[in-house]
Amino acid sequence: MRPHTLARVALLLASLWAVPVLAHSPHGGFMGGPPMGDSMMGDGPGMMLPLILNRSDLTAAQRDQIHQIMDADHQALRALFKQLQAANEDLANKLFAPGKIQQSDLTPQVQHVMQLRQQLMEQGLKTALAIRAVLTPEQLAKTAQLKDRLQQLRTEMRTLLEGDQQ
Repeated sequence: MRPHTLARVALLLASLWAVPVLAHSPHGGFMGGPPMGDSMMGDGPGMMLPLILNRSDLTAAQRDQIHQIMDADHQALRALFKQLQAANEDLANKLFAPGKIQQSDLTPQVQHVMQLRQQLMEQGLKTALAIRAVLTPEQLAKTAQLKDRLQQLRTEMRTLLEGDQQ
C-alpha cells in the first residue's frame, strides 16, 4: 500500500475510534485517551484495518479501488478532524479557565464534540464499508480470522498487564 494511502487509512481508523472526551476508563484512560493496558491503537473495529488490509492478499486492482475510496473520503475526514480539534481546544480552554465552573457550563462544548465524533464515526464507517465491499469472500474470511486472533492476543496482553488485581 502507498505511504499516503496508509496515512489516509489512519485518519479513517481514528474516526472509527469514538471515545467520550471526558470519559475516565476503569483502566486509567482520561480525557479521550486510550485506556491504560489497552493497545495503543484502541479497541475500535477500524483500528485493525491497516494490518488486515496488508495481510489480505489484495490484488493490484483492489489496492487501486481502495486508494480511490480513500481519496474520495479524504477531504471530508480531514475537515471533520480539524473541526474536532478546534472543539476539543474550546472545551479545554473553558475547563481550565480561572474561576468556578460546573458541568452544565461545559454542556454546549461537550455536545459539539460528541456531535463531531458522531459525524466522524459515520464517515469512517461509510469508508470502511466501501473498502470491505472490495474484498472477496475468501479475503473477508481471512480478515475475520485475523481479527479474532488479534482480539485474543489483546485479551492475553491485558490479562498479563493487569495481573491479579482483584
